[in-house]
Amino acid sequence: MKHRILFVDDEPAVLSGLRRTLRTLSADWDMTFVESGARALELMAQQPFDVVISDMMMPGMNGAELLNEVMRRHPKTIRLILSGHADRDLILKCVGSTHQCLSKPCDGAVLQATLRRVIALEASLESEAIKRLVTRLEYLPSIPALYGELVALLQAPETPVEEVARIVERDPAMTAKVLKLVNSAFFGLSRQVSSLPDACGYLGLDTLRSLVLSLQTFSQFQSRKLGGIELEPLWRHSLRTAQAAKRIAQRQAAATEIVDEAFVAGLLHDVGKLILAANCVAEYEQALRQAREKPEDLVEAERAVFVCDHADVGGYVMGLWGLPASVVEAIALHHAPSRSHSEGFDPLTAVHAANALVQERDGPTHSILSRGLDLQHFQKLDLAHRLETWRQEVRNTP
Repeated sequence: MKHRILFVDDEPAVLSGLRRTLRTLSADWDMTFVESGARALELMAQQPFDVVISDMMMPGMNGAELLNEVMRRHPKTIRLILSGHADRDLILKCVGSTHQCLSKPCDGAVLQATLRRVIALEASLESEAIKRLVTRLEYLPSIPALYGELVALLQAPETPVEEVARIVERDPAMTAKVLKLVNSAFFGLSRQVSSLPDACGYLGLDTLRSLVLSLQTFSQFQSRKLGGIELEPLWRHSLRTAQAAKRIAQRQAAATEIVDEAFVAGLLHDVGKLILAANCVAEYEQALRQAREKPEDLVEAERAVFVCDHADVGGYVMGLWGLPASVVEAIALHHAPSRSHSEGFDPLTAVHAANALVQERDGPTHSILSRGLDLQHFQKLDLAHRLETWRQEVRNTP
């Protein structure tokens, strides 16, 4: 069956350009092009679409309003923004309703690759087992409001550090956590940092945004009983994985966007463990016990108890949050990168390698056997020869 894709843009010339760019894919995709959000919603009421790609700035109903409405009426539809504008207020309204933002003009090959990957990822995460499990969970973390503000602010071409610091300082607890973290051994500063603007300047604004997202996500589980999971060791492992993934991506001279996405995916790669442990205390304790006694790795034990595993659950929930598709993919497939449609180095490859190499160095979390490196994945990408370099990089990472 063909995947159905709906393009929305008020400029006929843009739609004509998209038709030309994607015409070779008409055998695989059923593509429809409309000039307004209202018309898009009319068509979606008549027949389902797998993907909606909308311009941001449109008269009547803008892209943010359209995708929020699509999320409400058709939650299974993948939602992308394709825009040349960076309006802070509109971007803030898109947080949580948009799976990925692409800049206009967008290279045809990039657009095609993005569509293929988000469609494949969505199919992977839409299994009935995952949906049945997630819908019966009583507690799911919510996307932090502070993160949404930072995403919108950082879309501006030049964002003063002081303005970012003022937003974070409204949350004293978050300010204290960021300062504590930046002065810890993880970042290896030679001097004490006592002000948030200095911390922002040292970390970089994208790293700060990722830390705020992960810190606020983890903090939502502080008051909950977790089935056999200790929050602090899991946070330390997540931070070490994020640092290692960032270093590996930098070693590969990856684009800044890939480096940043590898870092945030590393921070959140095990969030599914928290979600399962907080909602299914006895069952998760059973999975941990089974993994220790057999022995088998935790993914196998989770699947024996829940049918799906923590990577599946984490990827599904982060997808609901509207995190970038590449971040969701890195979380969902960090134990099974060969399931991806990856054609080159990406956040998934960085996080998979970092997670395995950090556990190789530190020992597995929860004292449980962990899956190692997926050599088939690295051979497919012609990256197997880089593993020893990455291993040394991880050994030198705090």
